[in-house]
Amino acid sequence: MINSNKRSDQGSRSFTLAGLKFATCCSGTKYRNRDDLLLIVLDPGSYICGCFTLSTMPSAPVVWSKKNNKKANNIKQKSVLLVNAGNANAFTGEEGLIACKEKVKALSDILNCDERNIFLASTGVIGEQLPYKEIINQFNFLKKNLSYNNFEAASYAILTTDLKPKTYAKKFKVFNKFFTISGFAKGSGMIFPNMATMLAFIFTDFEIDRNTLASFTKRAVDESFNRISVDGDTSTSDSVFVGTSNKRNLRITTEERLKALDKFYTELRKAMVDLAKKIVMDGEGAEKFIEITVENSKSVQRAKKICFSIANSLLVKTAIAGEDANWGRLIMAIGKTGINVQTKKIKVYMQGFLLCENGRGVEIADETALSNSLENKNIKILIDLAEGEKEFTSWTSDLTQEYIKINSDYRS
Repeated sequence: MINSNKRSDQGSRSFTLAGLKFATCCSGTKYRNRDDLLLIVLDPGSYICGCFTLSTMPSAPVVWSKKNNKKANNIKQKSVLLVNAGNANAFTGEEGLIACKEKVKALSDILNCDERNIFLASTGVIGEQLPYKEIINQFNFLKKNLSYNNFEAASYAILTTDLKPKTYAKKFKVFNKFFTISGFAKGSGMIFPNMATMLAFIFTDFEIDRNTLASFTKRAVDESFNRISVDGDTSTSDSVFVGTSNKRNLRITTEERLKALDKFYTELRKAMVDLAKKIVMDGEGAEKFIEITVENSKSVQRAKKICFSIANSLLVKTAIAGEDANWGRLIMAIGKTGINVQTKKIKVYMQGFLLCENGRGVEIADETALSNSLENKNIKILIDLAEGEKEFTSWTSDLTQEYIKINSDYRS
């Protein structure tokens, strides 16, 4: 990787957002030839909201950030995010919490901001103590190099086994006024709700109150990042942060405000879905992106359970990797959920081809066309339960030998 101060800023203007700055550097704590430390600073008047892993073994940064997420930001001061890659600071005992407190104290002093406005995220190896003093030594450098145009460098600095950064940027219009939403994410393994070994950072200049932004964040996460799976493993470090600089407002009526908020939520959800899908597409060793939909279910919960049973099935994932339309593995994944369904009503489709109905397989009119369709990078599986009106969609990837290779020597 190239050092951040030599990285091209071509195209970064579309990501630029008033009131938001980034700085990156190589901390020396893990990687020696690339940036692995990121500082994000929003101007006074901003908010940051978070959504975090449900793992019962949360990392120290998650513990810290969840605590601050419950508090009201000091709106008169800056909002800050510090991210390091290569070390998760997870299962590190009291020392891990001390590392968080010392970093926050130092940032608070250097940036002159309230500690409750500072959020932390870490990603990498679990169980290794974080050399936090080396990180603190970089704070003055980071402060000096804060820039509106370091978006690309920021998206690279948070990566671990990822093959590429995942970024998103869009201008959207509400009542003839333009706003910006942009973000980036990392994650390629240990991916499964709630959420995954993933970090995501999304920012906007749209003015919105903190309670509404927090509600929107949770709802959008449920409709995006909590619908993905690569390997069925839930991380200790999952965090999604959404921040607003509140730099652009609308002078509108209360009724118009409700319409504006609906429009903003649509754009926030689009950003999260885009980044979530990019995480799946960059799954460790992944070659295929798989969309699984269960429709006509009695409830969303039933559809969701079946979706993820299929998404997390190693047999299904390896069949897709081998481009084998083995619908029997889909039936197996449905059956192991323990959900009682009417087998004669179920229809199973892959790439639009009906494979199973009336409790048995059907003869495929064009086996060659089906086989050719499975060579595509994008695979669609549809399960029709024919029992109700609810549905759920999840996204996953196939499982290849490369996944084993990457994860058999991850710490080295």
